[in-house]
Amino acid sequence: MKKLLVSFFALFVCLTTSAQEAGKMRFGVTAGMNISSANLERSHSSKIGFQAGIIGEYNFTENIFINATARYSMRGVKNVDVNIGKLEWNPGYIEIPIHFGYRWAFTETFKVFAEAGPYAAYAISGKIKANDGSDVGLFSDEAAIVLGGKYNKFEAGVGVNIGIEFSGIQLKAGYDAALTKMADMSNSAKNNNISICLAYLF
Repeated sequence: MKKLLVSFFALFVCLTTSAQEAGKMRFGVTAGMNISSANLERSHSSKIGFQAGIIGEYNFTENIFINATARYSMRGVKNVDVNIGKLEWNPGYIEIPIHFGYRWAFTETFKVFAEAGPYAAYAISGKIKANDGSDVGLFSDEAAIVLGGKYNKFEAGVGVNIGIEFSGIQLKAGYDAALTKMADMSNSAKNNNISICLAYLF
């Protein structure tokens, strides 16, 4: 009986080890800077924001992987030229991008990678601010008058990242382009965002 238990345990260890080699799962944290804008018809400037979240990555092979990120991302635009002056808005989103990627391993510790895929986002906070210091909620009726339509809390789009990894530490640059309108307005104004992030995967 003792030999049988030992044999069963050895078999379990072998199967577990094989499974880990066939598909390694990694988790990590990420944080970085956003440079967000939008294709507005009115003159405006890009806005600096931040993002932070957690990452899960599954490796199909040594080179091919898929990852999913859950993050909070602060975006928006500023110096929007309107009749009453300059405006700024700063929506805060919960975003979930899912990317397929490929990595090139130059050594065991140094890698270069590229990834792309869709994302979904939901705005949970935000205000429109005027240059006189006043503000209104981004999802309010007052903001809808300024925007020309109600701000859409839901957003979907596509994104791409390129980066390098050294011993689990990643530095990557990315671009996200919305496919949905930022508000229920007549024009096709959509958000876009450039990001520079650090991540650690273990």
